[in-house]
Amino acid sequence: MSDTPNRTPPLAALRAFEAVARLGSLSRAAGELNVTKSAVSHQLRALEADLGTSLLRRGGTVRRAETTEAGAALLASVQQALTLLETACRNVRASARGKRRYTLNVSANPSLAALWLAPRIGRFIELHPDIDIQVYLHASQDPAWKTQDIDLAFLHVRAMGPHIAAPGDIPLMTETVVPVCSPALVAEADRNDPRVFLRHRWLEEKHIDSPETDWRTWRPRLGIATDDWQDPMVLSGLSTVVAAAAAGVGIALGRAPLIDEDLASGRLVPLMPHLRMPGSWGYVMRIHANRPMDPSLPALVEFLAEEGRSTGAWQSPDGVFGSLAPHDVHAGRQDRPAGSRARRG
Repeated sequence: MSDTPNRTPPLAALRAFEAVARLGSLSRAAGELNVTKSAVSHQLRALEADLGTSLLRRGGTVRRAETTEAGAALLASVQQALTLLETACRNVRASARGKRRYTLNVSANPSLAALWLAPRIGRFIELHPDIDIQVYLHASQDPAWKTQDIDLAFLHVRAMGPHIAAPGDIPLMTETVVPVCSPALVAEADRNDPRVFLRHRWLEEKHIDSPETDWRTWRPRLGIATDDWQDPMVLSGLSTVVAAAAAGVGIALGRAPLIDEDLASGRLVPLMPHLRMPGSWGYVMRIHANRPMDPSLPALVEFLAEEGRSTGAWQSPDGVFGSLAPHDVHAGRQDRPAGSRARRG
């Protein structure tokens, strides 16, 4: 009987894929894993054959390994699984040594968790090996405080409407929107030329009350004529939009600092960055009321607050704790025809 198609590929192959995707090079991945470059290449070929699809673009004119659309979708899950395994192994070692450990449960929406929180949690636990962190996902601003015993939640808030910060919430960061794409899609010399937007598909995130993530707001900012309008490809969740953009599907409106890791790694590059637009949303941290205090939670809050203050160059001082400029708000409303689709988060 042939192997079931749903079996999990070997862990070594998944580790090799994650290392190459993160480091952008077979040689660097081989050095980190302490194996030969040939062994890494063999693991990647076996994994792609097992899954029946290409996961990485490498060689030829590609200067560094880049994930395909399928590879980008797989990468986040592999990184999360490896983090869980590493945490479990640390727990066993600590238990064997009799060392006290702290456990924190945090909750965030999928985009923040995958794009911004996960890499920072990894860096935090390297600094605090005695603190374990379990990341849960929530939607519609509704963390499962009791059933998942959440200690700290990250909430997406704005200055007006129902989703506003509550007394005691700790400001984390505001957002800035800038067009982004794969470096392979647009040559460096053309990245400040608005004509590139006429040559490529537009990717748009479903996002409620957020005119700055709507291409109808950006059309006049980019000087695109009405006759050149195209209907964007609408995707659910910023992590999905980022994966599609990194795979070269089209140009996206990225929300920094959630895309800062992708900009820093070169997986995404900004287009027309001088036209960046302040976001109307931001993030706060909310601590579970009446939670007994120990050293672990203040350490995490302080670490993440500093990360929120020191995000990349695309962070804008304006945003949820200010407001959109009137011109931007009106642009989003004037260019939407009557009867156009409603936007949902």
